Amino acid sequence: MNKKIMALAVAGAFGAPAAALAQASNVQIFGTVYVEYAYAKQGHAGNAAGNQTGELVNIDFLQTPGSEIGFKGEEALGGGTSAWFQCTSTMDVRGSAPQGFCGRNSALGVKGGFGNFFAGNWDMPTKRTAGAVRILSDTGVFGTGFLLFNNSSTFNDNNSPASFSRRQNNSIFYDTPVFGGFQGYVGMSTPSTAIARTGATSGAKPRVYSLAGNYTNGPLILTAGYEVHNNFSTGGGAVQPAGPNPTLYGGDDTGYQLGAAYQFGPFKGGLLYAHQKMETSPGTSLSVSSYNIAGEWRIAGPHGLRGGYTRANNTSGNFGAVNPVTGACAGLGLDGTGSGQRIGNCGAGGTKGELFQIQYVFQASKRTEFDVGYVYLKNDSNARYSLGGFTQPAPGINQQAFAVSMKTTF
Repeated sequence: MNKKIMALAVAGAFGAPAAALAQASNVQIFGTVYVEYAYAKQGHAGNAAGNQTGELVNIDFLQTPGSEIGFKGEEALGGGTSAWFQCTSTMDVRGSAPQGFCGRNSALGVKGGFGNFFAGNWDMPTKRTAGAVRILSDTGVFGTGFLLFNNSSTFNDNNSPASFSRRQNNSIFYDTPVFGGFQGYVGMSTPSTAIARTGATSGAKPRVYSLAGNYTNGPLILTAGYEVHNNFSTGGGAVQPAGPNPTLYGGDDTGYQLGAAYQFGPFKGGLLYAHQKMETSPGTSLSVSSYNIAGEWRIAGPHGLRGGYTRANNTSGNFGAVNPVTGACAGLGLDGTGSGQRIGNCGAGGTKGELFQIQYVFQASKRTEFDVGYVYLKNDSNARYSLGGFTQPAPGINQQAFAVSMKTTF
């Protein structure tokens, strides 16, 4: 009997602190799991010079864009102020592309009546506000980010410099309080490493500045955002002069977006416009504008339709591969090798891309939906856009895909 009493006492001694900790903690687990299976016709391949190099295979492909699992918690500090944290990581149920812990929106902050200050790895304000009105996906085969913002992912310093839908590492943010339906957002990145000397060996100090706002009034949402990429050297062609203190390179790349969405009973419509200008090297630049029109119709019960049209207009500016003898300008990608999705050919045209898509949506519950749909990408004669997750084709080659998907949140 004494042994039984002793065992219960020991169990109680260890269990009581655990129970007290559980009561004091408000840590939550959350996430989204999305699986997309697509069969795509990729068309002809191409090289950096824009020539066709063979037929790309028709391929079926499994993707999990946007899938994540996270932990978040908040503690009241008094006076209406609280400290909070969030750590979100990629949740790749395929097991083929796991990423680092806290590799998605993750931060530590403090918030109250003054707003919300936080630092970490988080979506820049322009990306956050665009997502409020986009309706269609940002990434994956149904994604529109490659046409609107030239790619969307997590970036460090000036990686993928032409991309304007950024989750930026090592950044500081501030969200204002809500004033009559309006809320403002500010973000600034910091260098990922301590730069001892600015010069040819260390390069320039890249930095992202982002400012955006969101106005919500019942069924109406209005958004606007502006972003600057300082010292990004988008085209990779900047030259460092000699000397112990060479001039900085890279210029300022700028982008802005304007958006609106409105709910008409069972129908929601959205419009998003984006424009970017990249200073690819001293005296050379490329500009492009794009827009997206999309809608979602809840027909009856769990049944619905989702679709849209996205277009990236012809690029302008003097960026391109100029022949020093003939002066002719060939298409050149923004990464400086010809493979970038934004193609510059000194403003000669033919660099437009268009995306058409339609999905049937079955809303099985508040947290789980199934989709089946079709997407078609049309490239102009000099354009080389590719569907999300698939191989970049030769200039002027179109792509198309059928896809089924499932998404659940928790």
